[in-house]
Amino acid sequence: MVGMRFISCIRFSMQLLMAEAFFVSTWKRKKQFPVKIMAGIAGYFLMAWLVFYIFINIPGDHPVIYTAYYGSLFCLSLGVMRIGFQITGKDILFAGVCGYATQHIGFAVSMIIQELSSLTLSGMEDFIVFRFLPYLFIDFLVYFVLIKRYEGKSELKDRDIRMIVLALVILLTVVFLSVLVDSWMFQEESGFLRNVLCKIYAIFCCTLSIFIAFNLSRQNRILHENEMMESMLHSLKEQQRLSQENINIINIKCHDLKYRISKISKIEDSEDQREYIESVKNAVAIYDNIYQTGNDALDLVLTEKSLLCDEYNIKLSSMIEGLALDFMHTTDVYALFGNLLDNAIESVMKEPDEEKRIISIQMARKSQGYHIHMDNYCNETIVFEDGLPVTTKADKAYHGFGVRSIKYIVDKYNGDMLMRAGEQRFQVDILFYIS
Repeated sequence: MVGMRFISCIRFSMQLLMAEAFFVSTWKRKKQFPVKIMAGIAGYFLMAWLVFYIFINIPGDHPVIYTAYYGSLFCLSLGVMRIGFQITGKDILFAGVCGYATQHIGFAVSMIIQELSSLTLSGMEDFIVFRFLPYLFIDFLVYFVLIKRYEGKSELKDRDIRMIVLALVILLTVVFLSVLVDSWMFQEESGFLRNVLCKIYAIFCCTLSIFIAFNLSRQNRILHENEMMESMLHSLKEQQRLSQENINIINIKCHDLKYRISKISKIEDSEDQREYIESVKNAVAIYDNIYQTGNDALDLVLTEKSLLCDEYNIKLSSMIEGLALDFMHTTDVYALFGNLLDNAIESVMKEPDEEKRIISIQMARKSQGYHIHMDNYCNETIVFEDGLPVTTKADKAYHGFGVRSIKYIVDKYNGDMLMRAGEQRFQVDILFYIS
């Protein structure tokens, strides 16, 4: 009897570590990882043996004791991840909870298969069919459905400890109920009720735990990101004010300089002097506030970006009626068009052929509302994820904010946006519905 329980202990430990391994597969490993992880696993099984020895000598056969026993093995498994990977405490708990839930789903599936198949196997066959293959199948299923799809993305970097703890509470409750059912509660009932119906309930609850740990943390991340967007847009108000002041100062100085040039041009009349003065006039002319769309924020951002375009020999073409943007807050106008043009400028300035350094941005009244269309040359391969281009820069969390802020503003005003790339063009279409 003791020998069977010890084998069960080792088997559970192996299944748990295998499930957790899938969740930590994408994480950064520590130096000398093979040595550390092997030492961690060896230490884990040694501690598991000590835990088994302690609990086997506790009198009684109460479900609470068994729940505490499995909980202790679960806590020990967290230390293995800590030894081998460069992760935070929240990440460790997240992987542990999801791994344990996955292992318990495998256990429930194994029990259902065993009950419905009515197979009686022994030795290695029993281990492979009932103790290994169902767990491996569930592990790979969770990996391809959740881990490979979401894990490692910026939206899941910040764990919500509250959601993880909630998932852990649900999981431990399910484990306790499973132990309770298997021990004495339904001993007089049929095996079908005990091993099928109750296990289906366990699968449901464990799946719920994984869902809470994954998706609600993801939602919390999105909420946190929106808060950061609001903070960023708020800071743009000060940037917008300072930019307006700088533009005004430049215009004043340019007008003064042109006045002085006109005075100088009357003093002498030589061909060299006229050519020189004309070149100075052309250089000064670009600093005039040439954009007067009817929207101060739009005038400001177009003026700023036109100066930047001139520096990189980029032709900026715009046809926008600023008065049509009165439904938007000035900061949102500044942020929306600023980010659109920043992305376009960053793209076309990489093009060595200056004839292709062209950016076009237009806004027209449609039957549904106002349509913004931006078009620029793009010779790069753009990868899209959820309709948004994925940045190729190392700091993805930071550099992805420009595109996400555009979408945030569009969503804020209940608009629709489509970004697409092809035939060496990158295009953005935004539609705001105005009644």
